[in-house]
Amino acid sequence: MNSVAVGIFFKPMLEEFGWDRATLSLVQTGALIASAAASPFLGRLIDRFGPRVMLFVCVATQTLSSVVNGLATTLWHLYTGAFLYQIRGLHSIQVLINRWFFKKRGQAQGIAATGVPIGMLVLSPLSQYLILNLGWRMTMLFWAGVTFVILLPLTLLIRDNPEDKGYAPDGEPPSRATSVDPSPRLGIDAQKTKSGIDTGSSLSEATRIGSFWLLSATQLICGIGCGFMMTHIVIFATDVGYSEMIGASLLSIMGGVNLVGVLLTGHISDRITRSKVLALTHFIRSISFVTIVIFLLLGGGSLWILYIAMALFGFGWFTTAPLTSGLVADLFGYLRMGTIIGLLLSCHIIGMAIGAYAGGITFVLTHSYFLFFLIQGMLEFLAAIFAFAIKRRAIY
Repeated sequence: MNSVAVGIFFKPMLEEFGWDRATLSLVQTGALIASAAASPFLGRLIDRFGPRVMLFVCVATQTLSSVVNGLATTLWHLYTGAFLYQIRGLHSIQVLINRWFFKKRGQAQGIAATGVPIGMLVLSPLSQYLILNLGWRMTMLFWAGVTFVILLPLTLLIRDNPEDKGYAPDGEPPSRATSVDPSPRLGIDAQKTKSGIDTGSSLSEATRIGSFWLLSATQLICGIGCGFMMTHIVIFATDVGYSEMIGASLLSIMGGVNLVGVLLTGHISDRITRSKVLALTHFIRSISFVTIVIFLLLGGGSLWILYIAMALFGFGWFTTAPLTSGLVADLFGYLRMGTIIGLLLSCHIIGMAIGAYAGGITFVLTHSYFLFFLIQGMLEFLAAIFAFAIKRRAIY
């Protein structure tokens, strides 16, 4: 829940605690930096124990995160709650899907990723409503209960590998499974058996390849934009004269359009090179930031321009995550997939930490977010170039 509602809780928490925006932004930044340091180790645990075990851990951390935040009385309580939230299930889910799917990997990653935009679309206005009527603390505790009751039973149903349920990848009977991935465009031969989990690049081999660093750069830039948007976009809306509900509606627009984005790009990425789809995603994100710059230059009076900007960002918001995880499997295989995704996730988390704090300090120094929007628009265009430059390669 926190992932889609940080911006909604931002203003009421500021009002209760009396801190400035930079101080509260630093809570998110500090937790993100700690999470970035832990992410590769969590990835290694996924490689060793399987994603299902880590998903049980994540049910606990997500529940505790909302409880700690809801009961917080000091700054370190908020740091603890924010860090616990960062130990979440996305990493494990991406590894799980890469194990279960080959031919329709992009589509499967896209469908799984719809949970985040659906949460943005539905839960953002609901959270705003609950905050206005119950207060932000009771809203946090409410979501703690919902998280535990829903996620624990779902996790009990999960299995790490299709063979554990008597299937080959893509839901095929074992007798029909072939030994190689039938998608030659990827430039790889991927074993479709459980033993394929032990094939691929080691971590040291992956870090010697240019594509790894290009992906890392795109994830860093992506994180900067996401960290800013999730922390500051609601309060930005109130700065330019709109209500908190209008600010929450911006998150809903992002979520609604991203629902289309993850499904469409996931489907397309099974047909053309995934890195090119990732490049397109970052290019669209760059246009969104430029559109907000135009909105501010025009005096901030045209709400429809802001809605267009949020729709463009929404298309590419969470879209990068399933594309990147799919690329890891395509480029580096299974041997250290969790660890490699963890390192890339660290880059994204560091970016989010930068974006969350940079937005706050930019406002403190300039009394505006204009400079941030302008620079981020340029960075997103650079990320599009990096993604386009990623080359496919044989790994087996």
